[in-house]
Amino acid sequence: MASSEARPADLDAQPEASEPVRLMAAAFDRVLERLPETVDRTEAMRRDVALFIVDRFRLGEHDPDRLSDLALAELGPGGAESVALVPDADGSGEPPAG
Repeated sequence: MASSEARPADLDAQPEASEPVRLMAAAFDRVLERLPETVDRTEAMRRDVALFIVDRFRLGEHDPDRLSDLALAELGPGGAESVALVPDADGSGEPPAG
């Protein structure tokens, strides 16, 4: 049996493909670490943070520190419920007025 058969093919196929995931995961972890204890870490909030990070990554921001700073800024001082982290259904991506 060849050594390539001993490992799953996807592990050898594109090792560089895991780098974006590692960077986004680092940003996500930093956001959760830096959130105030008063912010409820619901599944919906965690999903919105993850989607926000993925969106900004696709737009070209690849620094985990900057990604986490942007996500935290979007959360705002009012907590997770005060600001939408993902674009509205209309695709505008504008934060809610108020």
